[in-house]
Amino acid sequence: QLTMNNNFLIFYLEKVNSTNTEIKNYNKKNYNKKNIALLAYEQTDGKGRLKNRWISGLGDLTCSFLFNKKIKVNKLGQINIVISVSIVESLKEIFPDIEVKVKWPNDLYIENKKLGGILLESQISSDFVDYFIVGLGVNIVSCPNIKLYGTTKITEFTKRIDLKKIFYTVGYNLDKNICNWEKNGFEIFKKKWLIFSKDIGNNILIKKNNNLFNGIFINIDENGELLMKTREKKTISFSFGEIF
Repeated sequence: QLTMNNNFLIFYLEKVNSTNTEIKNYNKKNYNKKNIALLAYEQTDGKGRLKNRWISGLGDLTCSFLFNKKIKVNKLGQINIVISVSIVESLKEIFPDIEVKVKWPNDLYIENKKLGGILLESQISSDFVDYFIVGLGVNIVSCPNIKLYGTTKITEFTKRIDLKKIFYTVGYNLDKNICNWEKNGFEIFKKKWLIFSKDIGNNILIKKNNNLFNGIFINIDENGELLMKTREKKTISFSFGEIF
């Protein structure tokens, strides 16, 4: 039985340019300010992080969830971690034999191959977020050929796929975990994230504003920032950047 609880207005669309763009349009007409969940069966112009394109095919998972929640802007880093944990937990629930890991800040990996990406967008007024959107793309039946890194898809591991079930499970877990975070704080999600992390404890190379930094990924802090220990034993933090 598929349920996503009554907190969401749910939309299914055959084809969209971008689920994140489309969900914003629906929110303009959303007078009760309910949360919105949107599943598109085909996305032609998906958005990735840092103005990248997200490439997907018919049968891949492309969906977005919009939360009409007022949260402080300085909590967005924590929310990002809660979202990653919720999505990994959802995929583990549905595909218990597949080990999905998260690459900071918000990519999904199986072994060393990229499976999907999470795009967090928010509407901000002064110190508060009016709403935030979780865009999710997961390679189910196809994966793009990319020079920089390997990619993979769920059908390499199992043929039993139910897109609606993944969509509902992710929505349910996002809602549950965000409420849990609001009530009980960040610590439990930080611990879970570290267990799901692909690179924690490893030597990594980070590119930020065209500068490269090298060191050991030792932790994430209370803002969801990555903490690196350099060779000079200095600890530096990153709120954004690309791990190579």
